[in-house]
This record gives sequence, structure tokens and C-alpha cells, in this order.
Amino acid sequence: MSVRSRVDGVLDARSGPRVGAFAALAVLSLTYVSVLYEAVTIAADGDPVVFGAVAAGALLAAAVLGRFLPAWLAALLTLGIAAAGGALYLPQVLGPGATPAVLDRFAADTVALLTGLSILRIISVGTWATAVVPVPLFLSWYLAARRRYGLAVAAGGAALVFFVLTGDATPETTLIGVLAGAAAVGLGDLDVRGGSLVSADAVAVVLAVMVLLTVSVSFVPGSAGQPLLPAGAVAGGGNTLETSLTDADGELTIQGAISLSPEVRWSVTSDAPDYWRVAAYNRFTGDGWVRTASRGNGSLGPPPGDSRPLRQTFTARSDIETMPAAWRPVDVDGYSARVTGFGGLQPAEPLDAGERYSVISRVPSATPTELRDAGREYPDSVEPYLETGGLSERFQEDVATLTSNADNPYDTARTIENALEESKNYSLDVSRPSGNIAESFFYEMDAGYCTYFATTMVMMLRSEGIPARFVVGYTTGQQVGPNEYVVRGYNSHAWVEAYFPGHGWVRFDPTPAGPRQSAEQATLDSAREGGNDDADVPESEPTDTPEPTTTTAPPTGGDNGTIGDDPVSTTPGFGGIQAPGGGGGETDDGFSLPTPSREQTVLGLVVLFGAVVGVRRSGAATRAYREVWLRRQPRSGPEADVRRAFDRLEYLLERNGRARRDGETPRQYVRAVGDERARRVGALYERAVYGGAATEETADEAVRLVDELVSERGWF
Repeated sequence: MSVRSRVDGVLDARSGPRVGAFAALAVLSLTYVSVLYEAVTIAADGDPVVFGAVAAGALLAAAVLGRFLPAWLAALLTLGIAAAGGALYLPQVLGPGATPAVLDRFAADTVALLTGLSILRIISVGTWATAVVPVPLFLSWYLAARRRYGLAVAAGGAALVFFVLTGDATPETTLIGVLAGAAAVGLGDLDVRGGSLVSADAVAVVLAVMVLLTVSVSFVPGSAGQPLLPAGAVAGGGNTLETSLTDADGELTIQGAISLSPEVRWSVTSDAPDYWRVAAYNRFTGDGWVRTASRGNGSLGPPPGDSRPLRQTFTARSDIETMPAAWRPVDVDGYSARVTGFGGLQPAEPLDAGERYSVISRVPSATPTELRDAGREYPDSVEPYLETGGLSERFQEDVATLTSNADNPYDTARTIENALEESKNYSLDVSRPSGNIAESFFYEMDAGYCTYFATTMVMMLRSEGIPARFVVGYTTGQQVGPNEYVVRGYNSHAWVEAYFPGHGWVRFDPTPAGPRQSAEQATLDSAREGGNDDADVPESEPTDTPEPTTTTAPPTGGDNGTIGDDPVSTTPGFGGIQAPGGGGGETDDGFSLPTPSREQTVLGLVVLFGAVVGVRRSGAATRAYREVWLRRQPRSGPEADVRRAFDRLEYLLERNGRARRDGETPRQYVRAVGDERARRVGALYERAVYGGAATEETADEAVRLVDELVSERGWF
């Protein structure tokens, strides 16, 4: 045996399984590290460079200390790493003094973890992720360095399971982690027992089967793709805009095609029309929104600037769990309510049909001039509304160019609002894009509904350094009398609030009002024609009068109720903002193949590799090759053609009779098991090989005779 062969044998027997086990454990580690890294990139307090350095340090320490550090000391060190993470995280949350408000923030973080909510609900999630990542990394790789593969997988798997329970690990990520853990255990066992990598082909086949079985039964452990909605929150639920917006309890996932509900939810008596606000969200995850404050840590109070009072009385027309009110509520009467961290209201108990409550709100009344002069001296409390994690430099640069003519935050907001409203179509029938929703809508889609418009505007404002948040609730509804309105499910809506120093949060609505109201009216007409009794109440008569739009808060508004005097110039068509009817988006009827995600690509490669190994292990590839080889004989010269014809004959006789015995000559073999044609091919073979008498004619004859035999006996 050559030196190279001996070296290859050693590597295969000893190093192969170990390298494979380490590679599989690395994949498992990447699954939970990727979840933490995403949190770091989203959060304002996250620093990807620091996060990477901490993770690399944990891996290096594990590799070095795994050689000599005893297990009990490693356990103490792991606890020390966790304590150091806590020392890094707690001051970030508690600050210099443990005031009640600060303790509330810490309680919100703790509750988010203990109740299985997304880690993105944590206020200082970037710091938290950086503090957490070294713990499972160090422990799992320390154990791997000591060849304790099962325990190493258990440590890393526990981290992944935690993120499965919080809903932050996608089904694909979870499945990849499970497969990697199984591979690490299997290959690690081979390493410990001194097996060779050749014996690991069964592991590849098992992993491929696991993927196929998981897909075939539609069961993948992991988070659901849609938010969990409270039971009975809205009568006649389903995949409607209302359930996607007003029922999301702290987490809102942006959906694709969606429908409108015509059923009556509220009767409202109000001094003036307005938007009836339900909730606000501050953290954008790329495909949805989360609220990081706890449900009960807010307080009622007027906005900081000029405002006017607005009294409203809401009567529930169905069982419902929300408590709308015009911004900003300062007093509630008639029903027990909680105040959220964003100044909204939540009923202490769900409202039954017929129950009512009254609210007094102080509606901001700043003029455009006052807002233009508000400046940019933002308080620290609005820092969470400046997070731009995940936005590309291209997006931020294009937004900056779009708003280059605006020299103050108000004009910037009006420019963005007008650009979206004028250049994007309104449609409920859209396909939910992959990746960052705001950038996909900005660059790729030519139509969407309120969720897409509001999300994109919020992130465009933040990219310009303007605090903004995503808000949901209901538009005014159908006017049925002086100061009386009927609010239906299809009035559910999403809009934007931007912060102005000295004035507080001011509403902007980039969704085109006319097309939205047309879709709502069409839904109502269809419900009435279909005899839906829940689409009207006694005071709600069919009317041709269009739904009024809000002109309050701010007072002198455009179509969607935002402040407006002279429109600010926009640049439609720039930076992916498409003109109506143009662009590449979701309404294109052309055929296109779906683009798989990275996780789906990895799973596909696992299946492909397992299939290749399975085919090789079963010998099917060799048999398939032999079947082709037996039936197709390329011609290369008389002697070579005769030789190959005889090889084909011998293979055919072996498969249909017996193999040639040791010491048995070709002539003896064909005489014993072949017919007259086989003997003739044997004679031609002897003349060609031993007598050098091969010609084109003898080669043609040998090939023809073997082809005849194959056609008669070649199939199993």
C-alpha cells in the first residue's frame, strides 16, 4: 500500500467521523445563534460586531479549555459566564436607579421570557442576546472537545428548544437543528467507537428520510407562521384584515391576501369624527411587529402640546376584546380598563354585546407651521421608535434622496406619505413577499393594503431619524346620524404616528383613501345582497353617502385625515416607488418559480445527499449503469468492439445463468452456458484477441449477435 493510501485510510477511519460530528454541531449552533443574531440586528441597542466577538470568544475558550479543564470546573465557569451576562444586561435595563418605571421595564422582560413570548418583546433584546449567546456555545463546544457528543447536542438543543417555545425559531430552522443534532450524535458515536466515515452513509439516509417524513405529514416542530389569536375575540373571525390587526396580542405578523369583514363591531357617539385607535407597535421584525412594553405599565394623560377635548361613547355590537379610543385618551368611564405602555386602552374583561364605555380624549391640534418648527430634540423615551435594524444601506440612501427637498421632519413625513399614496395601488389580493416587508413593498410591489403602506412609511421615517410607530385600530365608520357612527370589521386599519417634540405623536396615513373605501363599500354591498344580518344594526340603513374621513387630529387634513396645507413635492418613481400600474410586483400574471429560502435550500441538499448515498448504498446506481452499458455499445475499432461485445455477452450469461469459474476459459464458458450465437461470439473473440484477425465485418457480426441476445434475455 502506498504512503498516500495509508494516510487516507487513517484520515477516513479516525478523523472523518470527528470532523463530521463537529460540522453537524456547528450547524446546530448556527440555528440558535442565528435567532439571537437577528434580534441583535433588529434592536437599537444591538451591536453585531460585539455579538460576534463574544460568540467567537466562547468558542475559543471551549476549544482551549476542553483539553484540560475538569467537568465540575467547566460547570462553574458556565455559571460564571451566565452571571457575567446578567451583569452586562441588568444595568442596561435598570439604569442608575431602580425606579418603579425601570422595574416595570425589567418585569416586562422577565414576563416575556417566562410566558414563552417572543424574545423580540424584550426591551433591551440586543444586550440580552449578547449576554446569552456565550452560555450554550461554551458549554456545548466544551463537551464536544471532550468527545461527549450526546451532552454537547443536549446543551445546544436546549437553546434551540427554548427559541422554539418562544416562537422565534422558524420551522425550517428547527428542522435543520434537529437534523444536525441527530447527525452529530450518530457521527460522534462512530468517532468514539473508532468507526470509519464510510460507515456513516446510513446517517445521511436517515436524515433524508426524517426530512421527507416531516414534510409528508406536515408536522414541523417550531413556531407558527401566524399570530395566535384569542378565542372569541371577534365574532366571525377568519383570515380578515380585522383579525390580523386588532386581535394580535403584542405580536402582529404581516399577511398576504386577506379579506374584509362587513360585520358591525361598534356604535360610536362622538363630538367629531376621528380614527379609533386600538394599539401601537414599536419593534419591526422584518415580517411583522411586536410591542415591547407590558400591557399595564402606561398612564393616561394629555399630549405635551396644544390639544382639544373629544368625548366618545362606544357601544359593543358583538363580543369583543379591544377598547378603541381617539388619541390621546385621558379619562375612561363606564368600564374597567388597563392602560398600555403606549397610552392605549385594553378592557380588564372582554366586552359583551351591548356593553358600553365613554372616553374623553385630548386630540393634538398643532398646525403644520408649529410642527415644521418642532425641531429634532427628541427625548430619550422615543429611542425605541428609531430602530432601523435590518434595513439595507440602499434603502436608507434611496429614502434620503426621495426626501432631499424636505428640511424638517414634518415635510419629510408629508413627502413620504404622498409618495406612497400616489405611487402604490391599493389591493387586498397580494402575495406576502419574503424578506424585509418594508423594502419589498418599496422596491418590488406595486400594490398592497394598509399594513404594507404603514409599515413602509414607519421604516422610511426611521431611516431619516424621525421617531415613528405602527398603529392599528378603526377608521371613523359609517355616519348614521349627527355625531353617530357605525364601525364594521372592514374599518380596521393601520396607520403611522410620528413624534414631534413639544407636541407628541401625530397621525399620518399613507394608504390611498378612495380605493380603500371603495373596497369597503363593495364588501358591504355584497353582504347586504347575501342577507348577512350582522352587517347592519337598526340605525344603519343602506345609504349612498360615502363614509366620512377624519379631519381631526390634525385639524386641517388631506384625504386620510393628516395635517395638510400645501402638498409637499414628491418624487414618484424614485427608489423603487412605482407609478400606479407599473413596476414589478405582486400583480404580474407572468410565470415565475418561487425562490427557496436558505433553510429550504439546506433541507433540499440534505435530501439530495441522502438520496445519492442511499442509491450508492443499495447498488442501484451500478445496476442502472450496467443496464445502459449492456444496451448501448459505442464503436471505437474492430478489436475493441469485439472485446466489449464479449464482455457484454459474459455479463448477460452471468446474470441469466452462472458466472465464469476460476480457470475456465472463454471458450469453455460459452460452450457450457451459451447457445450457438454465444459460441460464435466466443470464436470471434478468440480470433480477435489471440489471432489478431479482427475486421469491421467480424466486429459488426459480434455486436449484432450480442444485441439480439440482449433484446431476448436482457430484462429482469
